[in-house]
Amino acid sequence: MSPPITRTSSWNSRDYSRIIDVRAPSEFADDHVPGAINLPVLDDAERAEIGTLYKQVGAFEAKRRGAALVARNISRHLDTELSDAPRDFRPLVYCWRGGQRSGAMARILSEIGWKVTVIEGGYKAYRKSVLNQLDSIPPQ
Repeated sequence: MSPPITRTSSWNSRDYSRIIDVRAPSEFADDHVPGAINLPVLDDAERAEIGTLYKQVGAFEAKRRGAALVARNISRHLDTELSDAPRDFRPLVYCWRGGQRSGAMARILSEIGWKVTVIEGGYKAYRKSVLNQLDSIPPQ
């Protein structure tokens, strides 16, 4: 039985082996959680392709095509960047809103037996939290 996937909105990076940003490379380049590595489940072109397919054809076709791409990309990451991850590997995973992209990666990593945590609300929620904290700092 695979370990459950935990969702969190409050976390400490020291509690995790790696912070994994599964967004497209351009999203990661714009900004990311400090210390995160980019293991995209869709690259920029694939993300655009799925978005176009969703709008022009429909959700089902977009999800079917997206699932094939995501599975292929996660497989590649397992064979490369994650190939040496130990049994006690504890990744913290996020995407933009904490939905399908991070969920797909989290599910597969959990099935391997790793204790996976997903940032609730994704990078969008993390960014909002950081901005709120900055707003609470009194002016000097």
